[in-house]
Amino acid sequence: MEGKISSAVGRGGTLTGAKLAVGASFLLCVFTAGQAAAASRSAAAGGSFRVTVSSPTHAPKVNAAWPVRVTATDAAGKPLAATLTMQVLFDGTPVGKIDNGAVYHFVGSWQERKGNAITWPAASRGEPLTVEFIVTAQGKTVDKDWAIRVG
Repeated sequence: MEGKISSAVGRGGTLTGAKLAVGASFLLCVFTAGQAAAASRSAAAGGSFRVTVSSPTHAPKVNAAWPVRVTATDAAGKPLAATLTMQVLFDGTPVGKIDNGAVYHFVGSWQERKGNAITWPAASRGEPLTVEFIVTAQGKTVDKDWAIRVG
């Protein structure tokens, strides 16, 4: 069964260009503007800076705001200037971009502005997804994965 979804992951609950293909027991999303796999990025990035992701849950609710915070600090714990982009993975494969792949610039920590929280559509309910936070600072990139199951 295949159908278009108008609400997926992103600002105000939208992600454009999405098609949903539901198989026997898995979900495969194909988005028109895919992002290259992050296999070549090092999770440690040489250990020059630390990325922390925090959220009150790994089980966000459908159509409800999902608060998340990302921090970037140096080895001494001091805030760093960094950029952030986020994507959604299914079984390790990129299937979508949060906020249409926006690149956020921040110093120290980032979170969505009030009223623009990440939301999840009904089509994602029960699926084992991963949100990949891609943070660049000091010329290096660190990927942090956050496993979720939308309820």
